[in-house]
Amino acid sequence: MRNLQTFLDQHQIRHKDLAFITGCTTRSVFNWIMGVRPLPRSTDLLLQALAEGKIDETWLAEKLKAYL
Repeated sequence: MRNLQTFLDQHQIRHKDLAFITGCTTRSVFNWIMGVRPLPRSTDLLLQALAEGKIDETWLAEKLKAYL
């Protein structure tokens, strides 16, 4: 993921949303964005699938309902 913040903005994903999706803290998301820590491979793959249209926001939201 070249520019995580730009991607999140384009897909209207808030930091707290990405934290929930990935099971991490908002601090982790901030660290990924700032380059303090590398983006985990699983998160990168999920966001690539979203970017390439393999999954969409609706599908993702539906799957996440089980965790609410």
